[in-house]
Amino acid sequence: MITDIDGTLTDEKRRLSTAAIEVIRELQENGIMVVLASGNTSCLLKGLSKLIGTGGTFIGENGGVYRIGFRGPLKVMAEREIAVKALEMLVEHYAKKGICLELFSHQDRYSDVAFAREVPVDEVRSLLAGWPVDIMDTNFAIHIHAAGIDKGKTFPIVAEELGIKTEEFIGIGDSENDIGMIKAAGIGCCVANAQECLKEVSDHCSSARYGDGFVEIMRKNFPHILAR
Repeated sequence: MITDIDGTLTDEKRRLSTAAIEVIRELQENGIMVVLASGNTSCLLKGLSKLIGTGGTFIGENGGVYRIGFRGPLKVMAEREIAVKALEMLVEHYAKKGICLELFSHQDRYSDVAFAREVPVDEVRSLLAGWPVDIMDTNFAIHIHAAGIDKGKTFPIVAEELGIKTEEFIGIGDSENDIGMIKAAGIGCCVANAQECLKEVSDHCSSARYGDGFVEIMRKNFPHILAR
């Protein structure tokens, strides 16, 4: 199973759902591997993997980095230079308007850049039209990374290294950065609070929102494990 975090394992205030964590631990204890896939940094995902109770495999920076298990080396899928240059242009553009972009974990990122959703994402895409970058709106931040990198591209690589086919995975998410991952999974699901673009490509959408939706989907697909 592969899952997003923010908006999928959390509540609307980005607090981790304790019910979702309990479900993940029960799945892991019963031999179901849980892979975290997020726009967050590798340093945060390392800690979350241990504290939540997964096997340590994760995809970070929306596909820009990944690690297999707790002892695997961090692998970087794309250089960050072009994303940084694009960000510098945006910072200069918005500074002239009196807007200071709030950067997220800038020094901890290897492949992308991320900043607060204080400016319209469509405007950002317009400003960077022609640049070899992709702009991703995760509902919590705007990310910029080299073109062609996303969770859906890195997921098959991770699956192969794990020795599991992508079609054997259930994928769960809530926003546009999860589209590729959801399409690549054997069963693609989203929680009720998901963006419409993700609902359109999902095989199933929960009736509950956020972490409760994740729990609902897991109980539907693993009734023999999550009986209660």
